[in-house]
Amino acid sequence: MAISITFWKLAQNVSPEDVAKVTANLMEKGLFPPKGTQILGFYICPGGKGVTITESKSAESADAIRNWLMWIKEKKDMFECYEVHPAVTAEEAIAMVLGK
Repeated sequence: MAISITFWKLAQNVSPEDVAKVTANLMEKGLFPPKGTQILGFYICPGGKGVTITESKSAESADAIRNWLMWIKEKKDMFECYEVHPAVTAEEAIAMVLGK
């Protein structure tokens, strides 16, 4: 299992209504959430910034590319910025740092 945190910013021409429509379309097609991925959090903030927290059954970096492609295939100019970061819990990080 792998946790990823994706920080994104909508393009200026994308409205919250666009996000709702695109997400609904992806859900209707069975593409969202992506197969093998659980959405732990999906948040949008004022100004079009947002964060998505996912847990993937695989730790493949290709999952991040597939997730990004899913969105831009539905709406090409959806994002101004899209950054995916692997993450571990604070407890796991502390154990790694302390060599435990």
